[in-house]
Amino acid sequence: MSTPAKAAPPASRKIPASALAVAGAAAAIVYGIYGASLKFGAPLVILGLGGVALAMCGLALWRVLDPLLRPDSGAVEGPRAPARLRELERDKQAVLKAIREIELDYQMRKIAEADYREMTQRYRARAMRIISELDAGDDFRALIERELKNRLAAVQAAAIPGCPTCGISNDRDAVFCKKCGGKLGAPPAKANA
Repeated sequence: MSTPAKAAPPASRKIPASALAVAGAAAAIVYGIYGASLKFGAPLVILGLGGVALAMCGLALWRVLDPLLRPDSGAVEGPRAPARLRELERDKQAVLKAIREIELDYQMRKIAEADYREMTQRYRARAMRIISELDAGDDFRALIERELKNRLAAVQAAAIPGCPTCGISNDRDAVFCKKCGGKLGAPPAKANA
């Protein structure tokens, strides 16, 4: 027994824009001659051009709404981006080369140890980010979620404690609260009952 083949979805026929423009102009001219009793001249030409413009606006509206109203408009898989992968590979090689050059400069005593540590830490963080993007491939959602978690954790770790009296957060170097004027770092004053 053979299995029945799936029926291909019917191909939608597209009306050429030029045919639609001619039809719009013809409809407007017919209306001008028979409906508005216009003679051949400038008003009829303007009415014909208005029909063309109206037909083109209708076509543009249809082309915008058609993909949104189709029932079979499911998720379309995006193509792989080999150009992006090549760019990431180039960036990774450039960062690794920069790290090697910094290490060589440090060994030759061209840069100070503090600068060496700061630059290598920055370049290694960038290299790890590029490598994680390469590992993620097309799964950008997981990469974005992981990056978001890391950033939220960093923000929460660097969060400034609020005022002990009113709870509003102040600048790091503030001595007094910007809302209630209470001394920051001091325990809240107890009200006498």
